Amino acid sequence: MAQDPIPIRISGTGQVVADPDLGKKVVKVNKARKDNVKWVAQDGGGPWTIKFDKGGSAGATYPVAPNINPFSVNTNDTFLVPRAGERETNLGPVKGNVNTTYRYTVYDENGIPKDDPDVDVE
Repeated sequence: MAQDPIPIRISGTGQVVADPDLGKKVVKVNKARKDNVKWVAQDGGGPWTIKFDKGGSAGATYPVAPNINPFSVNTNDTFLVPRAGERETNLGPVKGNVNTTYRYTVYDENGIPKDDPDVDVE
């Protein structure tokens, strides 16, 4: 049975709020539990665009799958988070490979990158 979506909170300035347990801007999703996420625009911020468009391995927990959305099948779908709203992936549970890091960018409404956190699939 799928769990409630894991919230990823985005501050009013476009920064993903670090996980308090990990101290990093990463969310860990479990494929066996069929985890999903939702991005939440806090403090009246947004709109934000989420794009899985990053590569590079510096600081990654696992090997990085560049430019792939872990909630889709080998695509780079984007997610639009409305101002002061939230957006679930709406693609169902995570489909990415276990023990893989997926990197994304948070863009503002003008297409300016604001943050570049990770999703780890476990």
